Amino acid sequence: MFKKKLFVLFILIINSQVWGHDHIKQSYPSPNLKANEIVMIQLNAMKQNDQTNKGIEITFRFASPKNKIQTGPLSRFIMLVKNPAYSPLLNHLSSTFLDLKYNGNQAIQEVIITTVKGSVKGFRFFLSLQEDDEFKDCWMTDAVMPFKIIDV
Repeated sequence: MFKKKLFVLFILIINSQVWGHDHIKQSYPSPNLKANEIVMIQLNAMKQNDQTNKGIEITFRFASPKNKIQTGPLSRFIMLVKNPAYSPLLNHLSSTFLDLKYNGNQAIQEVIITTVKGSVKGFRFFLSLQEDDEFKDCWMTDAVMPFKIIDV
């Protein structure tokens, strides 16, 4: 009986992980997504990044047009994310979201991640609500800045 329950639990876990991965692959900017949901999608994509850099590509989808001018094209963005300042985001173990702060059409989401190596790092996501054609009313990321976590 125990083995049967364990097997069912195992199947449920595997299916939820596969669903989560497929769900992220199909994610694109949408007016239905809130600012913190954009950050969640980007972090989950980077957490699941693979050798094809699919996670980084998904993250780039949610970069605002102004951000893409500075960090694009995708090949340049991949190099940027793999540099030492941002590489802790790749395949990180967990993330903790701090309070989301709004100021009109701007938002800041601070996140603490636990890296693959077990250290903790802070990242501040700056987002804006887009006003132009293709992404009208979509939250998108304008910038991401690492910040130091101070032990108290």
